[in-house]
Amino acid sequence: MRLLASVLFGGAAALTTTQAGRLTSFRLRKPRLPISGKRRRSLLGATGVVLGTEAELQRLIARRTMLVAGASVLGVLIVWARSDVFGLAAAFLFFVAAWQLPVWRARRQEVIRRNAIEVELVDALGEMVMGVEAGLTLEAAMNTYATRHHSPLADEFRAVLDRISLGVSRDMSLKELLDRTPTLGVQLFVAAVRQNQRIGAPLATVLRQQATTARRRRRQTIEEQSAKLAMKMVFPTVFCVLPSLMIVVVGPALIRTIASL
Repeated sequence: MRLLASVLFGGAAALTTTQAGRLTSFRLRKPRLPISGKRRRSLLGATGVVLGTEAELQRLIARRTMLVAGASVLGVLIVWARSDVFGLAAAFLFFVAAWQLPVWRARRQEVIRRNAIEVELVDALGEMVMGVEAGLTLEAAMNTYATRHHSPLADEFRAVLDRISLGVSRDMSLKELLDRTPTLGVQLFVAAVRQNQRIGAPLATVLRQQATTARRRRRQTIEEQSAKLAMKMVFPTVFCVLPSLMIVVVGPALIRTIASL
């Protein structure tokens, strides 16, 4: 039974690892060949457009292959040591965790990047307002900010300026920015600039309104998180603080009562 379970689990894991390894090796030999189909859509859904370039997807598949190979060896050892239901379940959990861990890590990186851009955009709008009021164009203000800072938002501004320098229109470059980072702040910023480009309103006024709205939205977010803090403290208080308090306060009285009986 132990040998059969080990062979079956090891064979299935080795087959999966071999297929992933062949795909990775094939892709690395021909890096220009895109990853197509449902596999690419699944990986892009986790990594996003910025981290979902062809090279990053190749690295993601390679990391997944190595982790699955290690989990396969560990799973075979676990099944060999304990061939009951618990051993099979543990081996299966290791295999699933190794398969999903690179995707979870990529998804976490994308969430961190978008949150950083959302927070940084408030300060960036303030600097851009001063630059535009001083006579700079939007591209010059974005270039000034991108030159002075090394951050995810500065990288996005550099990407927009690179596209404009290649002959792409400002409207299309901003649309690509929105596709890469579809957060609420970026959506409002891109919509305001594109609308300003169509109607010809003063750009400094539009950016100042966007900065005011962004600051108000950040203040509301902080107030919302502060309001949730009281509810989050209920569980640590009930399950951690109160039991210790009851032991300290009620414990001695209870001991004296039992001793007196």
